Amino acid sequence: MRTEKPTPCFASRAGEKGAALITAVLLSMLLLAAGGTLILTATMTGITARDSTAEMQAYYAAEAGIARTLEVLRGNVESNPAGTRASFKNVACSKTLWSATSGDYVDVASDGSTRFQVTSILDPDNTDPDPCSKASYKPRQLVIQVKGVGPKDSQKNMEVVVDRHSLEYDVKAVVTLPNGSGTPMTFDLGDSNVTTTSGTDIDGTGTLDAFAVSNSDSNIANNVIDGCDPDGSNCGNGPNVSPGNPGVLGNSNTPSFLKSVTNAREFMYGTEGMMNSAINQGRYFTSGTSAVASAAGLGANNPDGVLTFVDGDFTLGPGSPTGQGTLIVTGTLTLDGNFNWNGVIMVLGSGSVFRSGGGHGNIYGAIFVANFARTGASTDAFGAPTFNTDGGGSANIQYSSDAVDKAKAVGGHTVKGVREM
Repeated sequence: MRTEKPTPCFASRAGEKGAALITAVLLSMLLLAAGGTLILTATMTGITARDSTAEMQAYYAAEAGIARTLEVLRGNVESNPAGTRASFKNVACSKTLWSATSGDYVDVASDGSTRFQVTSILDPDNTDPDPCSKASYKPRQLVIQVKGVGPKDSQKNMEVVVDRHSLEYDVKAVVTLPNGSGTPMTFDLGDSNVTTTSGTDIDGTGTLDAFAVSNSDSNIANNVIDGCDPDGSNCGNGPNVSPGNPGVLGNSNTPSFLKSVTNAREFMYGTEGMMNSAINQGRYFTSGTSAVASAAGLGANNPDGVLTFVDGDFTLGPGSPTGQGTLIVTGTLTLDGNFNWNGVIMVLGSGSVFRSGGGHGNIYGAIFVANFARTGASTDAFGAPTFNTDGGGSANIQYSSDAVDKAKAVGGHTVKGVREM
């Protein structure tokens, strides 16, 4: 019997030499690829984070430019050289008087790493090729574009639209007197021609109705303007009223806040109404004495006047001017002696105006008088107002578009929108 010598087991695997090395190399390459990917991801994440931070810094620099430009418009930044008021016209036509609006770069960070530049200030409503040369030019709105610059030359562009008025309502007559009660209003301008009401704009833009009344009161107003009693009797020497025929209130010449009692209540006492606006400005008063004694008084020394809300009766007394801006009285307004007012007077509540005392009084602007309760049903109608200027001395009430324009801005400018470009 023949015996064969067994072959060692390792001899059959001779072809596998180097496999471990190849496996190790493959694993190393895989780990190297994974490590490289991790390093690349970490690097990209860092770059993205830095770019995102730089972009945010540019965004905030643009926001800072918007804020500083608004500070200029609010009159909180002095011009250079000093003495120029930051009206919309001056800011649009004389940009270089304020560093924020000049078009130069302005540093936000002290090291100059973030800056802003006002790139454009435009009046979107202007069609005149050379408006700045016109004395009468008054931009209603400004569109301001700002570029913010951050680290690594990152940039953000923003745009803000600013309206000059904080209040918006139409003025279609010097004195507006709604009445939906069916009860005739009390209307007495006196039988002396020293009492004058004129719808001719003292600033030269045109002529409005001197008085605008509800249809049921039109004959009363006509008779009184003609120097007669309200019923048309006892005609004599009447007041000077121009234009002589009163306007009749309708949808086109009634301001939105007087189209209904509901609108009037919202305008006065709503969340964004005049009372809350006055409270926020520190201009709400429960007595006329406290209003006169306040730091700003009645706005006589303020170029644009102030908002004054008197929740109760008020006597507008002597002074030249006594005050200016927007005056709101919920009780009875008494015009006494040598009073002078530039702006808008709103007697909304009791709806009663009286003239008393001697001297001469002037009101340049417009007056609204309406009788309604502070609370009630949505179906409530305006009560009969009282307008009696049959007092001692003379009185002059005349439309002034400039005074009305300033009165509408007493709450500060309105930012109508901000967007990133």
